Amino acid sequence: MDTQSRGNGSGRLAESTVQEAYGASQIGPFDYCPKLGFREYWYPAIEARRVRGKPVHLTMLGDELVLFRDKAGAVAALSDWCPHRGARLSLGRCEFDGTVTCPYHGYVFDGTGRCVAGLIERPDSPFIGKLRARTYPTAERMGIVFVWMGETEPVSLDDDLPAELSDPELTGRRFLRVKVWEANWTEPMAQGIDFHEFYLHRGLNVWRLFNYRLPFFRPKVAYTGGVKITGEDETSVNAAWAAPHFGQGYHPGLGTSWPRRVWWRKLPGGPQYRGGEPPLARYRGVQHNVELPSKIRVMIGASIHLRWMVPVNEHDTRVWTFTLVKRPRHLLHAAWQTFWYHAYRKPSIIIATNEQEDLVVFKRERLNLERPQKLGPLDVGLIYFRRHLAQRARDYQRLGAAVGALKSPPRQPVATAERHE
Repeated sequence: MDTQSRGNGSGRLAESTVQEAYGASQIGPFDYCPKLGFREYWYPAIEARRVRGKPVHLTMLGDELVLFRDKAGAVAALSDWCPHRGARLSLGRCEFDGTVTCPYHGYVFDGTGRCVAGLIERPDSPFIGKLRARTYPTAERMGIVFVWMGETEPVSLDDDLPAELSDPELTGRRFLRVKVWEANWTEPMAQGIDFHEFYLHRGLNVWRLFNYRLPFFRPKVAYTGGVKITGEDETSVNAAWAAPHFGQGYHPGLGTSWPRRVWWRKLPGGPQYRGGEPPLARYRGVQHNVELPSKIRVMIGASIHLRWMVPVNEHDTRVWTFTLVKRPRHLLHAAWQTFWYHAYRKPSIIIATNEQEDLVVFKRERLNLERPQKLGPLDVGLIYFRRHLAQRARDYQRLGAAVGALKSPPRQPVATAERHE
């Protein structure tokens, strides 16, 4: 996300997206987005500390991987299926330095995918040199192993790394939660850019009683005056609600006002809602943001709620949730941040809100992504992602198509893209 060069959202695509929303858009979740995710990108795979002396199995974008340490101590990633007879390498052992051994016939593979020995074949067997496992490029940053899932030559990891994670004034990966959600990746991504919070998250729970951004004796937002695009670039879009109406709203179709009871939320002096302010001025202007291939960010108080969705298969997503605040000024400040995250932010937002309210609604078999959808004014950011950002994905730029998407934009593949062997 280029926070310095964001536009004002008044461009042709922004305007057309708003018009499309009011016309009940029928852009579907998989028209330009593959069910298993865009492949020509780096994705976070696993925390490096979890890859030690044994092979580790991991599923990403439908591919089965085995991870282990090569001779240089770096994490290597290979296809988990042995090229000999298809046994799982992850069920084998790392009994020789920098290698993994197939548990079935004892073929040994190094970090480049080359078979270096067949333990029950004669040492000079010519067959050994004919075996090679598919490799996936890896890179390590901040104690996280990233894997390039594409077919072409990988770009620099910095090209795909969220700007906040390498910002020296923020806390990076310090506050991290990784959880598998029972949902296709497109929905937890969509949930970060649509505007459901004023209904789904208005219920009473103990955390909202103490929400410092919405003092208890003040009216809540009943409805908004619309959703607008406030910024857009080649890889991301910002959306924000405008003209919030507090208290109650009269609905002619019901013949009554909703919410029905608001007296206990009102005090003289009018509404005082404290919206999210970013921790640093350079992130100002972001309220709800979505970035290719599957990243969302929301400003919650003086923090950035960053979530990166990694498809596991068509029905499950590994969700990496980063909470970023300013770097602590001293040890006492660091201790306070740790207490705040574990005692308040993690249980109140990441667990109680995201996992126990959001996920409960759209988890597997509770949301039908195969039925036609009609998207409206609350979905302006989502429409923009599905209609415009998705068509700019690197899969279309390099390969001309995204495997698993229902449609392809009218673009030609880039002739110079180098395929990764």
